[in-house]
Amino acid sequence: MKTLLTKSKIWTGEGYFPDTIGFDSMTGEVTFIGNESVVNIKEYDEVIDTNGKLILPAFYEGHCHLVKGSTVKKELNLRTASTKNDFVNIIGKYKSELKPGKWIQGGYFTESEFTENFYVDRNLLDEICPDIPILIQRIDIHSAIVNSKAIEIAGLELMVSKFGTDEIILDEKGNLTGEIKERAMFFAIDKIPPLTFSEISSIVDEEIRYLHSLGITSVTDITYPVDLEVYKILLKSNNLNLRINSCLPFENFYEFENLTKNFSGYENIKFNSFKAYYDGSLSSESAYFFENYKNKNHNGTKSFFVNSGEFDKTGIDIDKAEKQIVVHAIGDRAISEVLDFAENLNDKNGKRDRRLRIEHLQHINPKDYKRFNELDIIMSVQPSHLYVDGKIADEKLNNPEFTHNYKPVVNYGRAIIFGTDFPVANESPFETIYYALTRKAKDIPEGFYRKYALDINTCINAYTFNNAYACFEENIAGKLKEGFLANIIILENNLFEIPHDEIKDAKVNSTYFYGKRVF
Repeated sequence: MKTLLTKSKIWTGEGYFPDTIGFDSMTGEVTFIGNESVVNIKEYDEVIDTNGKLILPAFYEGHCHLVKGSTVKKELNLRTASTKNDFVNIIGKYKSELKPGKWIQGGYFTESEFTENFYVDRNLLDEICPDIPILIQRIDIHSAIVNSKAIEIAGLELMVSKFGTDEIILDEKGNLTGEIKERAMFFAIDKIPPLTFSEISSIVDEEIRYLHSLGITSVTDITYPVDLEVYKILLKSNNLNLRINSCLPFENFYEFENLTKNFSGYENIKFNSFKAYYDGSLSSESAYFFENYKNKNHNGTKSFFVNSGEFDKTGIDIDKAEKQIVVHAIGDRAISEVLDFAENLNDKNGKRDRRLRIEHLQHINPKDYKRFNELDIIMSVQPSHLYVDGKIADEKLNNPEFTHNYKPVVNYGRAIIFGTDFPVANESPFETIYYALTRKAKDIPEGFYRKYALDINTCINAYTFNNAYACFEENIAGKLKEGFLANIIILENNLFEIPHDEIKDAKVNSTYFYGKRVF
């Protein structure tokens, strides 16, 4: 099917807006872009008058946890819980609908939403739910709270010596508070009876169709080896209607060939990058800073993988194999040390087009602004996190100004890419763009340090071409150009004309994936 969209406003990113675009679902490519007056309409099977609608390249979600996020949407939801009664009522309702033998899990609460003073710990969860194991995570997915039943089943009392009191939190009497972080949290999660791969693949298929409704046809996915079984099912059933740039954990680099051997020949998923955690998160006070947290005698933590020396060793091997390195770094000291690591790669393995990615970059030290350009670093950011981070930064940092301060680095010419870290934030690209434009945050309606706000063209580039560039796909995707992939969206709202406050509610009219309409 050859389709022609006419009487449109087509964003090229180059300062002009053609009115017509043609594409072919057989080749999956754009065949024409320009003005209607010069196109041969007879070559096309269907001609659609869009009545002046804005057309963009389909969005590329720059950082998500697709399998995890898809299943999370079926879990307990405490994102908007603001009082103790909210916890009691929401958990109670979820418990009443729970199947026998299941844990209560999910949550994704944040103290920034609380409107009264209460503490979420094992005592609160025991009060609400003493008979069923419960594990609820904070919205950053770096810490969780468990009840006594979950502590017993997971054997957490016996794991304090292994994980330490930074990850299994104790009270002044040496008793577990129920708060667990990082490795200890994942240890407990592993004790939860899992869904079947068939159940999960059905849930992910549903999520992919929802992504199409948001104009998303490609994602960079933080993939765990177990997720690959889900992707195998979707590929074999021809239901993986999404381009996936998969980032496997650093720890799995040495078994990479074995893990991916069954994926050769599939166009919709590729494996070229590996991700590591350098530090934790701001809300859990595990993001790693130069200065101590406000009124605290600690400055966060580097991950166990970094402290063990395995990050440096494995990272050098990954780079030597000419694979891409992706590093989670949130605190300014973590970011600075990852830049040092990138500089060391030049010395160890020589300069090349490696496009090392730093994920999140929520607190960049001004002394490092220029280094991103010097070291050719890709900035992968999630502006919608600012809604929560603004208030938390004021509470936890002595100098909160340098929070989501990536604009000065953009001004030096560095590529910036947008994502959501779904399920940490909503999947919507429009919400992400809204926060980047306005920097509005919880209890800060005027905007959090608005001098760091970005412009609309930068935002759209960050969701399209820059994401393609970050995945080494800049010659085939991310632009509306002849010969490029026909991943295209028609919007109901013109993002260049509506007020910024309306952008978060913008809608997609149609989404095309390889030239086929999927929404």
